[in-house]
Amino acid sequence: MLSENDLLQLASYHGSDVLSLYLNFDPTQHTDEHRLALRHLLKSANGSAAPEDVARIENYFDHEFDWSARGVALFAAQRSGLWQTFPLPLPLPNHIHVGSKPYLAPLMALWDTYGSYAVALIDRLGVKLMHYQMGELMAVEGTMGEEVRSVKAGRGSSVVGQRGGTEGHVARRVAEVIRRNVKDSAATASAFFAANRCTQVLAGGADDVVKEFIGLLSAPWPDRVVGTFNARIDLADLDLRDITYRLLEEAAHRREFELADTIITAAAKGSNGVARLDDTLTAAHEGRIQTLVVSEGYAAPGYRCDTCGYLTAQSLDKCPFCGGTFSPIPHAVEAMIEQVLTQGGKIRVIKDHPRLKEAGVGALLRY
Repeated sequence: MLSENDLLQLASYHGSDVLSLYLNFDPTQHTDEHRLALRHLLKSANGSAAPEDVARIENYFDHEFDWSARGVALFAAQRSGLWQTFPLPLPLPNHIHVGSKPYLAPLMALWDTYGSYAVALIDRLGVKLMHYQMGELMAVEGTMGEEVRSVKAGRGSSVVGQRGGTEGHVARRVAEVIRRNVKDSAATASAFFAANRCTQVLAGGADDVVKEFIGLLSAPWPDRVVGTFNARIDLADLDLRDITYRLLEEAAHRREFELADTIITAAAKGSNGVARLDDTLTAAHEGRIQTLVVSEGYAAPGYRCDTCGYLTAQSLDKCPFCGGTFSPIPHAVEAMIEQVLTQGGKIRVIKDHPRLKEAGVGALLRY
């Protein structure tokens, strides 16, 4: 199970070159197709990856991996004792990277979407609470309140339907019971979310009950509700998984677009943002990047100073920082990602944002 602590330890790793491998297991494909994808990825790393790391990975998939996961992230640098594998119930993009630090952008994006979230299924009687981490169920809790009884007024009733009559009294009594049950459910849920350090909440049930439930949650939980859906409290597990995955992906997409909009606008105003490759490379060299955003699929060659490591998209005679000479590199963006991770920055790869597509890369700056 991948934890936030695992990510922090990987981000702080310093040692020999690391082979970072991400492999997606499409359930509609056969194992042979997954093995073929693995071979292609490992072949593409020939010449840069340590042979012992490639051999260890091949042995892992031949003899240790059970092929039941939807995706796997793997980090190998056996010369310095690094070997970490994370089979996950979530899909990952196929990718391989060799560098001085683990390539964590896909895992960070996955953690941002599915890291620690809760699902609350609510009805008029109680609530069922579930805590998930990276798609795996970690804890379940629930509460049941007072039974909600509805009474049909019949012969012997006082003026039915009029204020003060039997129906009016029953309706008020039912409303009071429901309100009390939902209030108790919200109190239980608030404590559950806090105990499990949830960063996002999804709420399902009848629309009116869900709305009341959210309004009764203690701070900060109403602000952490990222999606709601109409469902029964006994919703089947597979249906719940499909609904929650979709809502979490939509919420992540909204956050990514808001981040990209903020960066592109800040860059245009000359404030705390930069856009396009060369300006972003310069900000990375200066250690100013808080969050780097990359348009999905964007790649570009560049140049690296042989002395100080300065990255640039331009062909320069000498480094403006140290006077050193430059060597061409095929993947300037990946080199910058590694540099930003070393400096403690965050990486977000964003799909289909029009203005970021045009710029290629951008960054939110620390100063």
